[in-house]
Order: sequence, then C-alpha cells, then structure tokens
Amino acid sequence: MPKTIAVLNATGNQGSGLIRALIAPNSPHRNDYKVRALTRNTTSPAAQELQSTYGPSQLELVQADVYDVESLRKAFEDADGVFAATNNRIPGKKIETEDEMRHELVAGWNIVDAARDCDVSHTVLSSLPNINKASNGRFSKVFHFDHKYMIEDYAKKQLKAITALWPALYYSNVAWPQYCRTLEDGTVRFCAPTSGDVQADWVDAAYDIGVYAAAIFNKGPTTTANKTYPVVSPKIHFSDLARIFESKTGKKAIFDPISLDEWGSTVAAASGKGYEEDIRQMMEWVRVAPEEKVCYGTMESGEDRSWKELGVRASTFEEWLDRSGWRGPE
Repeated sequence: MPKTIAVLNATGNQGSGLIRALIAPNSPHRNDYKVRALTRNTTSPAAQELQSTYGPSQLELVQADVYDVESLRKAFEDADGVFAATNNRIPGKKIETEDEMRHELVAGWNIVDAARDCDVSHTVLSSLPNINKASNGRFSKVFHFDHKYMIEDYAKKQLKAITALWPALYYSNVAWPQYCRTLEDGTVRFCAPTSGDVQADWVDAAYDIGVYAAAIFNKGPTTTANKTYPVVSPKIHFSDLARIFESKTGKKAIFDPISLDEWGSTVAAASGKGYEEDIRQMMEWVRVAPEEKVCYGTMESGEDRSWKELGVRASTFEEWLDRSGWRGPE
C-alpha cells in the first residue's frame, strides 16, 4: 500500500521539489507514495499544473491554509507523513513591523498541532538554526531563522517523529538585487555586503530540499527521527560566485559588495520595513560565523550525516546554473 505524504505549500519551490522527488516518472520510489498536495487555492494555474503533471492516481489536490488549523486537520487525516516549510513572508503583503514576523510562528504551531491531533507518524520540517543562540545573543532579531527553530523545538515536544532540514543560502537568491545586479555594460555584479573572502554554504532550494526530504521519508523515522540534517553544498567564497558564473556562462562578472545599509533598505523596499533589521543581522552573522563549521557556522562538519545516512548531497553552484539556466538578473 503506497504511503500518503501531505505536502504543504505544494506549488512552492520546496513543496514541488519534494513532489518531484517522490513521484516523478524517474523516481525509483514513485510507486511507494501518493501525494496529498496542499495549497490555499486548488484552482490556481500552479495547482492545476501539478495535477496535470502527475495525474489523479498519484496526486490529490486539497485546500488547506496554515492559518486555519481545522483545514490542516482535515488535510492531514490518515496521512502517513507531512512535509512543511513555513514562510517568513505574508503572501501579497509587506511586513511593516517586527511583530508581524510572528505570523510564521502561528502557522508553524498550527501545523504541529494538526499533525499531533491526526497522529501523523512522521513529520519533516524545513527549519533553520537558532542564530540568537549561535551568536550568544549578539544577533537576536534574525526572526526568519529563530522562528523556524522555535517551531522545530515545539514539534519535537509534540510529535511522534520529527526530522528537521536546515538549508543553506539559496542559489536562487542571486535573482534579487541585494545579491546580484546587471550593470549598464552588461557586467553581472554579485554584490552581497560582505568581503569576497567570506565563505558560505549554499543550496538549490527547489531541488535539493525535496531530494533530502524524500530520502528521509524513504529511510523512515527509525533512522531519522529527532535528527537534523543540514542541506549544504561545499563552502565557496562569495567572490567565487562571480568567478564560477563567468566561467560557466561566458558573461563578464565581478564581485563588488554593496553596503550593509543598502542591503537592508533594498530588502525593506521589497518585503517591508519590519524585515530590515532581521536581514541586516543575518548578513552580519554570515560575515563572522565560524568558517570551520557548516550551516551558517552552527554545526560541526562531522555532525552532517546526510551522505552516510541518507545517501544525498547538495548541489554545487555549477550544477544549479546548469539546472536553472540562470544567466544573470533581467
């Protein structure tokens, strides 16, 4: 009997990546699963595309809203597993105050409560490390990290079996102007506000997280319960982004960082003033995080059991460029 996996935000990058990893035609385990694809709007073009891609025999569209716990209970009923990735942004709305960032906690607690009430046997959360703790309180407002960690901590106390994924910086972030811009002469300027010598780990969020989550469901809670797996590529310097991009695409590229003030104001203009200090402190931590550790400097490299236990690894920047076809900001 195939297992039913309820996938929240099924039309998003992480949700759709897991669906592909579980039931795409080339998936070795496609006959082992059925997907319950949860979305706020089952009639949206993205939802309908999912349905047409995988067919009703393997994918069922179900309406659910993370701010409506009763809809989640209905969606999780009789599911064998749940995958959840909470969103720090509010769809269609800017975040004007820091207090509004707490909406993610509400969504996460609702997901956990519904999974507990439905006796779900295995929940996989896309989470992040606690930067307040890692920095010894120096950076206490990286809410889009710390709130996910708080949800993870709550889940460990409430659920039968929970496995967490901690993804690195997203390669797809380079599509945002705070990370990368195209100059008038066509040069691609990678511009995150840090020294080019600073190292970080990265991930293809639309691909790697789904691959890791699928491997976790395949291994089951006996192997993976109450464990955290970092989804991280080998570290590269920020300046390497320009070097690798130019080598792969033939387009001229440079690394030339903007100021931290411009970084914060650029993000605030797109996402809201309430997000500005959060994203500033995140980058301040990236600049000083211990380079000998992985996943934002929060985990010893020996603690990464992803390859040994799951047989998976995260994509390199070269692989992401090939897969995505990205050739610089429009």
